[in-house]
Amino acid sequence: MPGVRGLEGLLACSLLAAALLACGGGDPPPEDEGRASDSGQVAVAHHHSEDGETCFICDASKREPGRLWCTEHARYEDRCWICQPQLEDKDRPYCVEHYLYEDECFLCHPELKEANSKEPADEGRSSRLPPPTNSDFAELFCNEHQVAELECGICQPQRTALLQPGEELKVRFESPEAADKAGLRTSSPEASEVQASVSAVCEVQYNENAVARITPLAPGIVRRVLVDVGTEVEAGAALVELHSADIAAARTTFVSAAVDAELKKATLERERGLAAKKISSEQDLQEAAAAHRTAELALSTARQRLLNYGLSTSELARIEQTSDASATLFVRAPFAGTLVERDAVVGEAVEPGTALFTLADLSTMWLSLSVPADGAQLLEDGLVVEATMSGVSDLSARGELTWINTSIDERSRMVRARAVVPNEYRLLKAGMFGKAQVFLSSSGPVLNVPVDAVQHFENQPYVFVRLADDLYGLRRVAVARSRDNVFAVTAGLLPNEPVVVEGAFTAMSEFLKSRLGAGCVDD
Repeated sequence: MPGVRGLEGLLACSLLAAALLACGGGDPPPEDEGRASDSGQVAVAHHHSEDGETCFICDASKREPGRLWCTEHARYEDRCWICQPQLEDKDRPYCVEHYLYEDECFLCHPELKEANSKEPADEGRSSRLPPPTNSDFAELFCNEHQVAELECGICQPQRTALLQPGEELKVRFESPEAADKAGLRTSSPEASEVQASVSAVCEVQYNENAVARITPLAPGIVRRVLVDVGTEVEAGAALVELHSADIAAARTTFVSAAVDAELKKATLERERGLAAKKISSEQDLQEAAAAHRTAELALSTARQRLLNYGLSTSELARIEQTSDASATLFVRAPFAGTLVERDAVVGEAVEPGTALFTLADLSTMWLSLSVPADGAQLLEDGLVVEATMSGVSDLSARGELTWINTSIDERSRMVRARAVVPNEYRLLKAGMFGKAQVFLSSSGPVLNVPVDAVQHFENQPYVFVRLADDLYGLRRVAVARSRDNVFAVTAGLLPNEPVVVEGAFTAMSEFLKSRLGAGCVDD
């Protein structure tokens, strides 16, 4: 948004100057300063006994989370008797240096903190006091802007980050005439049946859940390449023939184990017959049974080794019948698909893990989406995605959102997401780029507002809603792109509410004045 960076730069300078004044040395203020006085003067100077020491007045990180801060007078709002004189307890001793009651000022009375050390307390508030709540803040009223202090966007701009869609802070202009001269014009949002969507850029990729790198399971030499890249193959189809000494050794071991197991089986049966006739001893029978079990275990181990190398049970049966101890090993396709990459070369020595082919099932593809951060928060699994490919006429894809990243890309500042789309006719190619729309689920008409009506502050979208002639609500909303020059408000706005459609930037500038320390008008 034009001008915001300049305003925030001035803000940094203003805050630095304020910090230097707040932490600078100087004489302690008179006893009566810091109370509501006729002169209206405010003592903001204070000092520390040690160099580099800070407190909640000059270090915002030491202030109580959620407790309202009076930026004009540099103290907690509920202890500022200039802004909130109705809250002052005049019978209670008051620390004019730190703008707290004496019985809660740990800076002047560290013994209070020590006495309550069993209950840790923030600097500037006694642990004997309950933590502040919204009901406590409800008593605070901004007399200057005539709104509750909790809702004053001019005095409490830091609360903007806490707003959820539908919540707002109030910004009051000096007069109704000032708002009119600023060119603020309102209009009710336009109801439309057009489904809201989030725009994204996309790239077509292979569905990695249906991609396989084809590698051998045993070392060997490539003897033949049986297929080429681009070929569609069935599950179990032979792709490469290897000559592998390890396979030859494994086959030999398997055949030998099968023969030995057969021999041990026959020996056991003979010993059982002899034992039944009382010719052989019980020991001979037990030894024959143990030898047979050992032979069966060796056969099972040899069989499993061949299965681990990728041979099928039918191949094992053939090897056992023919006593085939050759060194031939076929590398096969694990599922049906298309060979999209080839690295296999005849005569090459390969090891387990060496890529020979890349196999992909092209019936579905991935759309890798890059979504703006403000739109990503509207996404959820299952939403419909439509994409059109750049440079290819009439080529589109429609699928379903399946994944949304939980982090923002450091370089692009976009959120990655993914959709699965069908590719029945194999028209989508990996590497294609395009534009996509993620359609949001909607249970009724969408409220559309002009693009200029939506103002972004700290990367979040807001609109201004007129509450009175000189009072406007800075409303947090959730938006998505509906069509050119129009935002669809998906949350935070009701039909017939008067939204600022012209001059919204001026209204945001009025709010940003508080970021420069101009939240309260000087006398």
